[in-house]
Amino acid sequence: GTYYDGPNNRLVVADFGNQRILRFSITNPPTVATVIAGSNGLGCNMNQFYWPNGIGVDSSGQLYVADFFCNQVVRFPSNSNSTTSGTLLGSVALATLISVNQLTNDTYVVSNYDNAVYKFVGGSGSPVVAAGGNGNGNALNQLSSPVGVYYDYLYTDSLYVTDCDNYRIMKYPSGSTNATYGTIVAGGNGAGSGANQLNNPRSILVDSSGTLYISDGGNNRIQRWLKNASSGTTVVGGTLGAGANQLDFS
Repeated sequence: GTYYDGPNNRLVVADFGNQRILRFSITNPPTVATVIAGSNGLGCNMNQFYWPNGIGVDSSGQLYVADFFCNQVVRFPSNSNSTTSGTLLGSVALATLISVNQLTNDTYVVSNYDNAVYKFVGGSGSPVVAAGGNGNGNALNQLSSPVGVYYDYLYTDSLYVTDCDNYRIMKYPSGSTNATYGTIVAGGNGAGSGANQLNNPRSILVDSSGTLYISDGGNNRIQRWLKNASSGTTVVGGTLGAGANQLDFS
């Protein structure tokens, strides 16, 4: 996972193979990274990680990390470094990606295992289900191996989820729960490489016009999906390889 800190022009990266979180200044690249969490070996102590995957930052600069194999979400202060021990926010089974609503600090975390998206209200307390959580399935109140999440607090005030094994992107209104039926806004036409299809979508962003940008992992491409469109357009990749016009999400 990555997070762009716009006000400070810095990039935060989950370096999961090295069990650490790095911060880069992108004002004058290339730059030497600063370790802001982890780098203390593999483990589930509060200064360690076991495959840190998703990261998010709240309005006060606190860092949230989804630790996949430790099945937990850990919060670190804004001035953390490799010696800092975080605070356990809560347990989430096979936690993948995170999105933070900067206006409320509500923190959304995907549970790949529970087929659900959990919300920590205000970035604290016990997690509540914000999407899915009704078993593995393809009904509009279900998810199947979800991976990515994005809360668009600037424009649509909505929650978006990459529903990986249903090959679709789901959208939920603000305040959604496990009882909420989502809307399919991209894909949902089976696994494939057609313009109206996705294959294991992994992450998503939404711009000011409601256009979706989807990391379509199984097709090694980035799809741009206009608001209310029935199909998308490939803007990056589309073939597997190491060329400048290719991607490899394998």
